[in-house]
Amino acid sequence: MQIACRAIEADGGLRVIEEDQALSDWREGQGPFWIDLENGDRGPQVAWVEKLGLDPDLIDQMKTADSTGKIIPLDDLIFFEYPVPPLGDSTTAVTYACLVLDRLVITMHDRPIYDEVHEAVVHRFRLREATTSGLVCALAIVQSGHLRRDALSLRDRARELAAAMDVDPESVPLEDILDLKERLLDSDRMVDEQLAVFDILQAVDKPHLDLVQIAGSFHLAVGNIKAADRRLERLDRAVMGLQHRYESLQQDKTNRRLGVLTILSAIFMPLTFIAGIYGMNFDLMPELHFHYGYPAVLGGMAAIAGGLYWYFRSRGWLE
Repeated sequence: MQIACRAIEADGGLRVIEEDQALSDWREGQGPFWIDLENGDRGPQVAWVEKLGLDPDLIDQMKTADSTGKIIPLDDLIFFEYPVPPLGDSTTAVTYACLVLDRLVITMHDRPIYDEVHEAVVHRFRLREATTSGLVCALAIVQSGHLRRDALSLRDRARELAAAMDVDPESVPLEDILDLKERLLDSDRMVDEQLAVFDILQAVDKPHLDLVQIAGSFHLAVGNIKAADRRLERLDRAVMGLQHRYESLQQDKTNRRLGVLTILSAIFMPLTFIAGIYGMNFDLMPELHFHYGYPAVLGGMAAIAGGLYWYFRSRGWLE
């Protein structure tokens, strides 16, 4: 399990510190501190947290990583989790959990999350408030900003597909539209879960997590999520429009193919009729004994077929 520990300094900066030193200083009343746990299984993370002597009922609820949003507010701590975008090309969301105690924030995730979250908070952010509340607020702002950028990226991808379809409708495969739709649904789910948790967090007024006092800053995170939600709602209609255009194109191609087959049937129908007449076994059929009867019938059939073909083509029915 990868463990990263940092002390939150008075000026809002974050200083790297050893795990044992952080826990020792925290127990002596110093802090605040931020400890990040990364492991493919929630079990080792919960086992590490269990050493802090927390409520056994809370520990049981923490053991299962929930892909949906969850928040458990207690008198002396608060635990919440929600899905966040994965790192790289992975399509499965990462469950991001956060445990906030007095002077200590513990974050947990099963896989690496997007690089800029921790990098932005560690290297570029100066916490507006050097407290656990300030850290939680900074993390929420960066995470929600990433979701908002994801929504913009999906919008740009939808515009690319729409532009390509305008130039050449057949250049856009259905797989690209369905992939965009799947990514849209994943982002929409993450936005919904984060927004549900943030709506509750912004009303929390506890000594260890007082987001009411920094509501102006935390409102940036809520605003990012709501902006992403509105954009995804519009994008959903755009993707549905792309899918309808594709389906209409396929239906039109099918109709045109059926039209060509119908025209071919119309051309060969009189030929079949003539062949049927001369295929009857009657004795008194004068044409059967005519010396030039066979080439005359073939010529007549060719003339009929050619005339019908010219007529349909001149009307544009074969285009």
